[in-house]
Amino acid sequence: MQRMPTTQIVVDCSKKTHKLVPIWRSFGYDEINWTYTPRGKRALKEIGDLSEEPYFIRCHHTFTSGNGLSTPTRGSTNVCVGIEGSELKLDFTLLDRVLETILANNCKPIVELGFMPDALSSGSKPKPSYDYSGADLWKYPPGDLVQWQQLVHRTVRHCVDKFGSQEVSAWYWEVWNEPDNPGFFSGSVKDYCKLYDFAVAGAVDALREIRIGGPALATSVKFLDKFLKHCSGGKNLATRKRGAQLDFISLHAKGTDWPLQGQPFKMPALRKIMSHLKDYDAVLKKYPEFSKAELLLDECDMAVATNFGVYDFPEFEFNNSQYYPLFVVRMARCLLDFCEERNLPVRLFTTWAFYFEGKRFFEGNRALFTNENIRKPVFNAFALLEQLGSERFVFEIVDVAANQNDLHFPQVDGLAAGTSANSIQVVIWNFDEAGREIGAVEVMLEVRGVDGSFSIRKFLIDEQHSNSYSVWNAFGRPDDPTAGQISEIRQRQGLEQVGESEEVVARSGQIRTSFWLPGQSVMLLKLHRRR
Repeated sequence: MQRMPTTQIVVDCSKKTHKLVPIWRSFGYDEINWTYTPRGKRALKEIGDLSEEPYFIRCHHTFTSGNGLSTPTRGSTNVCVGIEGSELKLDFTLLDRVLETILANNCKPIVELGFMPDALSSGSKPKPSYDYSGADLWKYPPGDLVQWQQLVHRTVRHCVDKFGSQEVSAWYWEVWNEPDNPGFFSGSVKDYCKLYDFAVAGAVDALREIRIGGPALATSVKFLDKFLKHCSGGKNLATRKRGAQLDFISLHAKGTDWPLQGQPFKMPALRKIMSHLKDYDAVLKKYPEFSKAELLLDECDMAVATNFGVYDFPEFEFNNSQYYPLFVVRMARCLLDFCEERNLPVRLFTTWAFYFEGKRFFEGNRALFTNENIRKPVFNAFALLEQLGSERFVFEIVDVAANQNDLHFPQVDGLAAGTSANSIQVVIWNFDEAGREIGAVEVMLEVRGVDGSFSIRKFLIDEQHSNSYSVWNAFGRPDDPTAGQISEIRQRQGLEQVGESEEVVARSGQIRTSFWLPGQSVMLLKLHRRR
């Protein structure tokens, strides 16, 4: 391994830059029915326990017809049982279980208004099948837009009656998912705008204070442009007026394309994510009337294909290892910087990861938990981010010569935050996103603008710390770990402190400390003023 020279970092607590907005507080998944399974409930409790403030949960298949049993990337609630005369026959039993479980665990929903119930779909009726493989009616626009409006209206009204208008108005209501992706919508931009108009009309009529938006875009900036133009002043087919209510704009960005068997595998690239955001921003700037609308990056991940794992593509091992939390922490910092530089009101980015039933230990899917609800290393990215205070301090790398193999996303970088100069958190990573083996770095950290005596505690995520996957590997990658092995893995699944607390005294308003940062690692230093 290459040994890199010393990197000097300066944090100045006398210079606050801006508020640190916790934009990472959101998770999503396809399998809506796993929300209320025993494992799903335990997983959501762990998510809810991350913060006093709620995490937002987004699921596909709010309206999808089926038997209420999820499989990977599929689910259903069967809200719309059928049509009797001109009235929809609705059953909210399963949807209620989803929403009740989310709320009971200090979370709030991003409710996707989709997909299309079979009874309302304009698609051709499929041939019967034993595994629902032909039942793709959910992808189509409604055959009757008024019935679609009625479905949305009655759903929102039911939630208001059950949970109260104050609670429901704090949720996000999103019309569909990736309508620019043929895999999710068999219609045109015009079809989606109709779908949107009638959904908004039904929702607003049920709750005036509702927060509703879309389009949960996959990638198409042309689609975004046409949609925003419609909302800005196009003919609204539901109200017969001009324009449509748009309280938030939702967009997606991924760091890889879909992998193909026999083709070279592309590792995640933060540059790809940021490129999507730059393209979106160019369109958003054309519509200043929506400049105050919140932005939800409600699928923002280093990779696509959450249903694939290491048995499909060995490269997906990065979903299991310390690589994943490092990517998330660095992405969070870069998204914060990007939004501040461009004055983009990003409210949340959603990590599309939860858990999977019927998989092997550390299958390699993009997930927060493996079997036995063992936390994967990525969960510690959020445990780390939740340690940060509400103000960002100046963070500067003084010695850049040894540090950078990529001018845009340097190998050694970080951020600093705190609630005051008495409580400071510094995050520093040594990360190569290509997955190359890199050496440890000696870091010389200087914290300015402080006074008095401080304790310093260090927390580390790397191959040997905060890493349940490495413990499982050390046991020989067992398919069926023993109770004792599972217990040992659990003991190492959380965010781990390294070494003893260090006591330091500020001299001339400065604290200096040094340490080694392993390759492919991120460290959190918590400085607390003792006197």
